[in-house]
Amino acid sequence: MLEDISFILKQVKEIIQKGGVVAFTGAGISVESGVPAFRGESGLWEKYDSNIYGNILGLGTTFLISPQKVASFVMDVYGTVLNARPNPAHLILARMEQAGLLDAVITQNIDNLHQEAGNGNVIELHGNLFIMKCMKCGNRKKMEKQEIEEMLSSINKSLYFRFKLFRTFLSLFPKCSCKGQMRPDIVLFGEMVPEEAMEDSFSEIERCNSLLMIGTSGVVYPAASLPYYARKNKKIVIEVNEEQTSLSSIADYKLLGKASEILPKLL
Repeated sequence: MLEDISFILKQVKEIIQKGGVVAFTGAGISVESGVPAFRGESGLWEKYDSNIYGNILGLGTTFLISPQKVASFVMDVYGTVLNARPNPAHLILARMEQAGLLDAVITQNIDNLHQEAGNGNVIELHGNLFIMKCMKCGNRKKMEKQEIEEMLSSINKSLYFRFKLFRTFLSLFPKCSCKGQMRPDIVLFGEMVPEEAMEDSFSEIERCNSLLMIGTSGVVYPAASLPYYARKNKKIVIEVNEEQTSLSSIADYKLLGKASEILPKLL
């Protein structure tokens, strides 16, 4: 068994060394950084009802009725991401890019850890918690960690004062220069993945030699269609995951285990 794993690792390493790699990452790559997956045991949707907290209507309605609940949700999500740091898997992908082996990272994650690790070409299918977007004109503004820390501190101080909490939220999610309301630039349930992000992903896959899938269960669409697109275009598909997934059947090479332990062996 160990011989089989060593042989597969050797083959995959040879593929990586040829370059033209595109990484496709899901929540699994960030779990070791302290960011729990949305689904499954200890996931965010085990703690919060996704029908309420996973869409803009549910969040807005709940905020009007019980702003403290939404405030706790916001502090939980942002607090987790603020404390997260890139793990060895993120850092190896950055090194692969610096070595000219990795062309792009396509990620379903919203935690900004790929950029923090040093990757430059990151396509974010579901957005980024550190970016605010105007709902009117689409203008974007990058938020620094210190700004978000100050935001959470303000929310925490206002948590048990209903009207003060209303005012705090209004000041923390400011108006754009066009007078439109800004919000975190993330894709909630019922919202479309940005067309540009999907188009860029398809283009990167068309140009690549291999697709390296890391920590994705392959159940969220349209993101989950990308490995099938790679397969259709006769690209080599490699899966790194701690368990079998719905994408395992289309992978040419399957490496079971933690990404932080497997990826360093590929460079």
